[in-house]
Amino acid sequence: MNISYMKKGQILGYFDKFPHSKVLFSPIKRYYFTSYVYWDERDPVVSQDDLEKMELLFNSYMGREAFYLKRSGAGGTGHPS
Repeated sequence: MNISYMKKGQILGYFDKFPHSKVLFSPIKRYYFTSYVYWDERDPVVSQDDLEKMELLFNSYMGREAFYLKRSGAGGTGHPS
């Protein structure tokens, strides 16, 4: 995974599984969520499961995994939904 910083705290992420696509992460509260995928047709289609894995990996990389796992969308169970 590689990252590139953007305006307003947004960060572009690049993942090995999707080498030609860029994923835009935006901050919300104390973690980051996927706000847009600049998908390239040379890559496989990005599934919902892929998005959740990317969010978890990215938040872990940024030191925000605990906040991400406690988000309201996860039901507060400590596990991603």
